[in-house]
Amino acid sequence: MMTKYFTSAVVRFDPLSKRKTARIFLARIPPTTRNLIKIQTEFLGKGSSHEPLISVTFRDGKTIDLDPSKESIGDVIDQLDRHSRALHLQEQMNS
Repeated sequence: MMTKYFTSAVVRFDPLSKRKTARIFLARIPPTTRNLIKIQTEFLGKGSSHEPLISVTFRDGKTIDLDPSKESIGDVIDQLDRHSRALHLQEQMNS
C-alpha cells in the first residue's frame, strides 16, 4: 500500500466485528509513515449510530471514503493505491 501520499486517515470500526478490514488497514500503515499521517480512530459499539468508515485524505486534497464492513482489504488497498499511483505519476512528470 502506497502511503507516501496520505495526509490523514479516519478509521471507524467495531473492534468485536468479524470483519477485519479496518484493523488490517491500520496494521498495513508502516511505522515510519505513522508519524507523518494524522490517524484518527473511533471504536463503535453495538448501539452506535455511526457506520464503519475508512476515510483517507491525500496530498492533493482528494478524500476517498470506504466502508470496511462491505469491502475486503484487497479492494480497499486497490482503490487507495489507484489514486496514489496517479499522484506518483504526476510527481514524476513534474520533476
